[in-house]
Amino acid sequence: MKKITKEALIYIIVAVTIWAIVAIVSPSKGVLVGKVAYNAFTKAIEIIIAVLIIIGLIQVWIPTQTLSKFLGKESGWKGLILASTIPLFIGGSAFVIFPLLKTILDKGASIAFVMAFITAWAGKAPLLPLETEFLGWKFALLRFSLIIPFAILIGLISRLLLEKPKSSNTGGKGTFNAEERR
Repeated sequence: MKKITKEALIYIIVAVTIWAIVAIVSPSKGVLVGKVAYNAFTKAIEIIIAVLIIIGLIQVWIPTQTLSKFLGKESGWKGLILASTIPLFIGGSAFVIFPLLKTILDKGASIAFVMAFITAWAGKAPLLPLETEFLGWKFALLRFSLIIPFAILIGLISRLLLEKPKSSNTGGKGTFNAEERR
């Protein structure tokens, strides 16, 4: 948390310094930059508050064992297929998705689930009509049909590369816990 706070502080200092330089060179543009920054900040705060509430609800309402059963390594193919299909149909910005995924990862979801989820989420179905309009239906259909298999493949590859094997008495099954990520 200290590292994140330090990095955020550095970004804020750099941004305020650039804003001050713009305001000195062109006061009218400095005011415009301030208005845009204020609007972006207020929208981000609204999203962050909503995400914190959702994360809190997940942490309180969903037991770790339940989440691990459906999204963890024990879920097997069902969890990977779930992670590769559900995100196609949900919206949300990175401000929502990444903190949410961090929470479910800490609650027992597998790294394979999270990797497949992010891959599938990037290929959102609601964009399909727009994509079809500009790039054609063949392009859109091919891209959309490849999302699920590639999300599953990325989940499987990440399981192989990122999940650490347990001791030999577990039959070689891997784990990836919060302590190992830090």
